[in-house]
Amino acid sequence: MSHDTLVLIAKSVGLIYLMVFFLIVVFQTYRPSRKAAADRAARSILTAEDRPCR
Repeated sequence: MSHDTLVLIAKSVGLIYLMVFFLIVVFQTYRPSRKAAADRAARSILTAEDRPCR
């Protein structure tokens, strides 16, 4: 195997790995069973104590 062949294989495997990782993260984030957790996280940013100073 030449160096160019090894580089091509490494780039291809790396690309496939990152694409699969991205798809898994997106699937885990947007699946319907995670809606309650996402809603809780969205509301947790501002609590009842967070109000403008007056």
